[in-house]
Formats: sequence, structure tokens, C-alpha cells
Amino acid sequence: MSVDHAVDIRRIITGLALAAALLLVLWLRGWPLLFVILLVAALGLWEFYSLFWGPTGRIPSRICAIALGWGMLCLTWLNRPQDALVCLGAGFVLAAMTFLFRWDVVEEENAFSASGIFMAGLAYVPLLLLPATYLSTVKLIFVLAAVAVSDTAAYFVGTRFGHHKLWPRVSPNKSSEGAVGSLVACVIFCAVYGEIYGKVGWFSFALLGVAVNAFAQVGDLFESALKRSVHVKDSGSILPGHGGILDRADSFLFAMPMVAVVDQWFFFF
Repeated sequence: MSVDHAVDIRRIITGLALAAALLLVLWLRGWPLLFVILLVAALGLWEFYSLFWGPTGRIPSRICAIALGWGMLCLTWLNRPQDALVCLGAGFVLAAMTFLFRWDVVEEENAFSASGIFMAGLAYVPLLLLPATYLSTVKLIFVLAAVAVSDTAAYFVGTRFGHHKLWPRVSPNKSSEGAVGSLVACVIFCAVYGEIYGKVGWFSFALLGVAVNAFAQVGDLFESALKRSVHVKDSGSILPGHGGILDRADSFLFAMPMVAVVDQWFFFF
């Protein structure tokens, strides 16, 4: 009981510290926000590759991926998204060349796997982070808050009332009760937010809340499946009580691009 309590306290303290830091950065915007985005991208890529290559495997490939990811994010920040896609294309060309020359030498049946992992990292972290470079502060705070409410409700409802496993093979600790609690809390938050600040009213925001929560939970389950596939509990240990950067940002990485796409077609804010 005391161990669980200690974990809960660390989780709460870390969560509050992260929330305060993010609010400060979003208030400042400009270079502080870009710095945080680049830091999250670098740490997230390093954690992702560590899942498959170990803590110190393929260092040149990691550095190359971080450089390409930073290029994608900085170019989008400078309103040159077409050039950001060139960086992604350059990553694929490099991965393809690496596979070609490696296979020519050793002819491994799984020689392409390293190249696939390299590209998956670029698509998973910096590509999904791109909207953070151009969405307004209001929209970023909305997504962060909706995801935080979803994750918090899932954790506490699942801990208190969870008896039925949601998807045991993918994430043994997640419960159906926690998933439902996450959905309900997110929809309520979004509906209230829409009624107070939105341009389209509470019902439309409630529907947006369903979509945000669905993508957030899929992102969480995706990262859980990655960890299960390589038999690790957390993607890292940089955040006490939470694990790694990807353990904290997995839901946000999936929900934010969805909101960015919806924002292009509907005027919620």
C-alpha cells in the first residue's frame, strides 16, 4: 500500500510540474516553445530507438534521425512545410540506401528492419509533432488539457473500479472501466469548454471530445504494444512516476494531428 501511495505521489508531483512548465512555455511561445518541441522530439526519438536497438545501439542513425526531425520541425515553424516533407523524404532515401548496401554485403532476410525502424521513428515523433509548431496557444492548451483529463480519469477510475481487462495482450493494466471513465471525462470537459469558449456550442465540442479521446486511447495502446513487443515496462525513466517522454506524450502525439486536421475544416475555436 505504501509503495503504491509513493508512486501516486511522484506521479502527481511530476504531472503538476509538467503542467506548470508547459503553461509557462505556451504563454511565452516563440523560441522557448520551439526549444521544448525540439527537446521532446530528440528525447522521444532516442527512447523509440532504444526500444529496438538498446540504450547505445546505432548512435549515428539516431543522430541522423534527430537532425532530420529537427529540420522538419524548424522548417514548419518557419512556414515552410513543403521543405519539411523533403526532410522526411531524405530520411527515406538514406534508410533505403542503408538497406541496399547492407543487404548487398550480408544478404540478411531482415536487413530492411533497421531501415523500417528508422523511418517509423521519424513518422511517429517529429512528424506527429509538426502541428505543435503552428497551432495557436488556445488550441494547444485545449488538446493538452483534454488528453490530460482523459489520462487522469483513466488512471484513477481504472485503479479504483477497474475489474475487466480492456486488451490484456496489448496492455494488461488497462481496464474497460478506465477506458469508459476516460471517455466520459473527456467528453464532459470538451462540452463544458465548448459551452464557455467555443464558437459552435457544447454538443459539437462533445463530439470532438469523443474523437480526441478515441485517438488518445489508440495512441496510448499503440505505445503499450510497442513496449510489449520488446518486453519493457516503460519507454524511459526521465519522468518519475510516469516513465519516459513517450509514456507521457503517446496520447498527445495521436490526438493533436487529428485536432489539427479537424481545425482545417470546422471552426471550433
